Amino acid sequence: MTKQRRNQLIAISALIVGLAFLYQPSSVLLRGVALPLLIISAILSSLSFSKKRVIEVIAGLGLIAGFSSLYLPIPPVLRSSPFHLLAASAIAFGMTTRLTRFSEIAAVVVMITGLAALYQSFSQLLQNSGLHLILTGIIILAIVSPRKLLIERVSIGGIVLGLVFLCQPFAILLYQTGFQFLLGGLAGFIVVAHRSA
Repeated sequence: MTKQRRNQLIAISALIVGLAFLYQPSSVLLRGVALPLLIISAILSSLSFSKKRVIEVIAGLGLIAGFSSLYLPIPPVLRSSPFHLLAASAIAFGMTTRLTRFSEIAAVVVMITGLAALYQSFSQLLQNSGLHLILTGIIILAIVSPRKLLIERVSIGGIVLGLVFLCQPFAILLYQTGFQFLLGGLAGFIVVAHRSA
């Protein structure tokens, strides 16, 4: 068995097991394990399958499903799935898309929308979805953008702001959003630091 074939089998197996763990109703631990399995599947699928367009389309559908799950009524068993779907789909989409310029602009728009959602006071649903939007945007941006140094600096800025917001005792809203900035910055920095170019 070739290395490519082995990676394909691991990717498919991780996807099946990850989805099974994600949508089982009884164990929170298994739903947590689903995230790294789906991420492994996304990375290996993007690297080992030759039909990148198929992976891109599947990842795009995963992004649509993730965003839809954030804002549409869904059964209780599906409520934990948007984060997993968006993270894994963002990685696979970023690694396979040829529409780099469009994806870069769309990722920036999604990220800015997430930041705006954190600080608006009209809808709790929008506020709760801010982190999902920020992470999805920064992951895709960190993968597709040719401005690697800029993304690295933005990510470090997010980490610093997150730490400052979490440590200051004066503004409760900044304190509440510090974690989102910190996690978004860390995600962007980790992804961009592991890029080959």
